[in-house]
Amino acid sequence: MKIEIPKHFKQRQTFYRLVASFLTMLLLPLLLVMVNYLYAHALLREENLNYQNAVLQQVQLTVDERLQGLQLHALDLNNDSMLNQVLEHKINNQEEANLALWQVSGHLANYAASPGPQCDTFIYSSKYDCLINGSYIDYRVSSGMSRFGSQEMNQLMLEKLQNTRVYCQYDLLETAQGESQLVLFHTMPLWSTGQRPYATICLTINPDALFAGITEMEELDTGVICLISPEGRIAARLGDAALLDAVYEAEDSYDSFQSVGGISYTLSQRASKLNGWRFISLQPEHTMVAKLNQARNVSLIMLACVLVVGIFIGYVLAYRNYEPLKRLMAELHRQSVHMKSEAEGPYGEYNLIELSMKEMAHSISALENTLEEEMPRIQESLLMQLFRNAVTDYDRFQNTLQRAGILLPFTHFRVALVKGPQDVELEQQVLVKMIFRERVFQLAPKSLMYVFATVDDESLVLLMNGDSENFDTQTRELLDAIAKDMRESYDQMFWISASEIGIGMESVSKNFYSVVQAQPLAPEGGVRYLTEGNETYAIGKAIDNISAQMQNYIATGNDEGAIEFLHKNLENDIRQKHVPLYEAQAYCISILNVVTSAYRVEDSTVLTVEGQLPLKLLFLQQNTHEMEEILASVIRNVCAYVRENQQSPTTQLTSRILEYIQGQYGNVDLTLTSVADYFDLTSSYFSVFFKNNVGKTFLNYLTHLRMEKAKELMRTTNDSIAEISEKVGYASANTFTRSFKKIEQITPSQYRESCQNDSD
Repeated sequence: MKIEIPKHFKQRQTFYRLVASFLTMLLLPLLLVMVNYLYAHALLREENLNYQNAVLQQVQLTVDERLQGLQLHALDLNNDSMLNQVLEHKINNQEEANLALWQVSGHLANYAASPGPQCDTFIYSSKYDCLINGSYIDYRVSSGMSRFGSQEMNQLMLEKLQNTRVYCQYDLLETAQGESQLVLFHTMPLWSTGQRPYATICLTINPDALFAGITEMEELDTGVICLISPEGRIAARLGDAALLDAVYEAEDSYDSFQSVGGISYTLSQRASKLNGWRFISLQPEHTMVAKLNQARNVSLIMLACVLVVGIFIGYVLAYRNYEPLKRLMAELHRQSVHMKSEAEGPYGEYNLIELSMKEMAHSISALENTLEEEMPRIQESLLMQLFRNAVTDYDRFQNTLQRAGILLPFTHFRVALVKGPQDVELEQQVLVKMIFRERVFQLAPKSLMYVFATVDDESLVLLMNGDSENFDTQTRELLDAIAKDMRESYDQMFWISASEIGIGMESVSKNFYSVVQAQPLAPEGGVRYLTEGNETYAIGKAIDNISAQMQNYIATGNDEGAIEFLHKNLENDIRQKHVPLYEAQAYCISILNVVTSAYRVEDSTVLTVEGQLPLKLLFLQQNTHEMEEILASVIRNVCAYVRENQQSPTTQLTSRILEYIQGQYGNVDLTLTSVADYFDLTSSYFSVFFKNNVGKTFLNYLTHLRMEKAKELMRTTNDSIAEISEKVGYASANTFTRSFKKIEQITPSQYRESCQNDSD
């Protein structure tokens, strides 16, 4: 049996839903006001707490300054020679003793102006058994004292004066009757001198004067600020005494907002500079909180009125406009059915969108596959750029490596050139290399990062990166284990040349050239570890010897001197020694780096030769004469650029600064600040100016200059290491040795010995 719902009932339901939608729209502003109120209320409480904390901080700094000033006052008394002379030596003659003590009393009166009303100053002399003030003297104090309030307080004070041996220490004395006194004690002389104490300085603190003049807050009249002793007792206060009990209760609750007698208060705490002392502030909550509550109530009443009026208006509008709205909805329904039937056709809108999405997904998938296939080649191309010393900005290049999936996060590097079997087919070589890579993956420790690059069909380059103390041992064990495993398990021999350990990514290219230039291993294969004693490192030493002079030629724009200097060193270091082509290329590339780093060139075209990068051209040349012509072209371009820009104020100032540093590098007191002061510049501006115009920080440039001068002295003189360190501006030989070893990776003695061996 089918039950039909009356048509008028359906229409009424629709009508009520329409009215409900009007009500919902009216309720949203009410909800928004409530949320804003709660947020503003919390924000105002937080700002109120921050304000009270800031005021308490100001009070703490002011009071602490006064308390520390009183400590200095006590130390002045302790160091007073006249007081020490009288109090240290007891005079047996009573008349002379009385005269001396009254002189002490008058002397103390002169000190009263320093602390003012903040304290009263007393000195208890154990030798004379008397209490001395700027206006009176009490004799035979040990039998009784009556200067400090009640008898109980006098007794407490006497015990402290006779038994205390402290250094400018504050103490809070309290009696059973509730009487308290903040006191500072200091023993004369100080216990660390080893002498027996003969007097005690006593300052009784006036709490009112301690807080005098602090009027930053309007609420101070109705709140309270207390100085709390390490034992948790109130030593001094400012404000309403009726809130003292509430301070103890609020301190235990750890709540920043307290209610006392129906009034909201803000609790703030701050440590004092005195060890163990602290400040507590209990202040009325800001009046804006009550105003915000009042504004909230008014807003809610107004919104309630608007809601009632809105309900009435919504009901009337819905009732009067329901029929036209119903006809409009019926027409919209008819049109939507018609549009849907058209959209579902083969050329409909929805089908076209779906087809476009499928094609886009296919294109993205194809792009991902292409990137996945090309990524290994991209990675190896980046690594070969690093190996061939074609990197200028190592920080940016390291970020590029990371984006390409190569992670080299540590500072220590070792390069290994791996050569496989040469008399087998290409397919077998590829298979053997795959096995070699897999065994490295299985045997390498987790703390060691590594990456491969293919040099040719027969060779691989393994770059290892780590930062542990046993990095050298780890890499040696890995290479030895791989060579042994490939020989025993797969009957394959590998020839591996491993470089020394380099510090920083800048050392990778040097290590790469060293393993490429290494002599072939024995026929049975194995691992060969290169050291600095190998002949492949002669190029690096030759570059070190000429680097400073070449940079000076470039910085002054002297292209004739630089080209003549280049020709002479090419003859001595390369042509006369008949070094292989790859070593000559490495030498010329290093010279190119020295030339391009000697002066900051803004126009990149200056560093090109016939529109091409000189680094690329050097790799294409087959003899040193062609390489020399390329380097000479770069030198002429850079020196011409230097001469064109020498007349600018910036260049002139830079030249003057460098000339001054090169003349003063031997001064141990030469610092960034001293150089900045000499040229009437601020330290911060000079630091930025030097880095932007020299290309190095001041400290790096000065250290490099001193190292170059030191190496020159070690090569050309017989001075001791201590004498050389003093000449280049180091305060001690130990500091010079540590700095030299950190930069050159060898000690000064080892460097001098290697230079002597080269000359032999």
